[in-house]
Amino acid sequence: MYHPHPLQWLRTHPRGADALLTLLVVVIAVASHLRGESSVNDPNQPDPAWWTVLIVLAGTVPIYWRRTKPLVAGLVVVTAEVTALFIGLAGAAFIGSVIAVYSIGAYTVGVVRTRVMTAIAALVIGLFIAGWIDGLQLLDEFISTGVLLITSFVVGDNLRRRRQHVADLAERAERAEREQGLLAEQRVTAERTRIARDLHDVVAHSVSVMVIQAAAARRNLTTNPDAASETLASIESTGRQTMNELRAILGVLRTETADAALDPQPSLHLIDALVAADDLPVAVSVEGEVAGLPDSVSVTGYRLVQEALTNVRRHAGPVDAVTVHVHVAAGQLVIEVSD
Repeated sequence: MYHPHPLQWLRTHPRGADALLTLLVVVIAVASHLRGESSVNDPNQPDPAWWTVLIVLAGTVPIYWRRTKPLVAGLVVVTAEVTALFIGLAGAAFIGSVIAVYSIGAYTVGVVRTRVMTAIAALVIGLFIAGWIDGLQLLDEFISTGVLLITSFVVGDNLRRRRQHVADLAERAERAEREQGLLAEQRVTAERTRIARDLHDVVAHSVSVMVIQAAAARRNLTTNPDAASETLASIESTGRQTMNELRAILGVLRTETADAALDPQPSLHLIDALVAADDLPVAVSVEGEVAGLPDSVSVTGYRLVQEALTNVRRHAGPVDAVTVHVHVAAGQLVIEVSD
């Protein structure tokens, strides 16, 4: 049994990957907060754990929607991060804001992306001003947070541009392949048109010759039977040659695929292959030599068996067994199909 590689599974199941990422970030952030690594500014004030945990969850859970709704998820996460900064819980939800801003850069386009870039720049400037007003107490932390947010957005944006570039290259390659196929079809059509003109020339010339020879044979039929016989023989030879040329040209003009063009003409000696390719339980019996039948009869017999099996499949419903009996004797062909 085939088991996909974990990385391959993550690439083919983005929602599952986002769920695992969200769970991991939530566990890390909540565990960090509960261990006391993030405390409020006033150590004498009791830690209201219930609302600080809510802030941590607000800064991590929306990561699950980072692909489908990157702006909404990013807004909630960054708001929670800024709130955590001002109350001293920065460490708990920090990783969530980095992932959210990265996702905004990776999954937004157009005018929205410009507005997001402007909002992030305004946020960074606001953090700097807030830290400066606070008397430099939180300035370093605010600046580092702003730099990381900008860096996250730039990384996401670069990856988005790279994916878009790869997609554009793939589309160009596909378009070039389609155009190449169209050019090939046009060349084939042009060649068939040329062959059709040759076909017209062959038929017109041969028929003209045969008409002239037939008129001469008719005039000599009573007065010079030997000459008329020679003319009729020439007409026969011309007709046979024309038929051979027509077969060759029409073989080139066939519209089937290359594989189908190489397939042998169906006949009764291929009936075993026909039955083997069918999904019905068919038993075949042959009496006589089908190889001695004329081609037209053999082809007709093959088509009769093929059509009979098709009718059984369509109208007889489930069957336990189908029998095909082919009998050749005294120049006659008898085919019996029963279920």
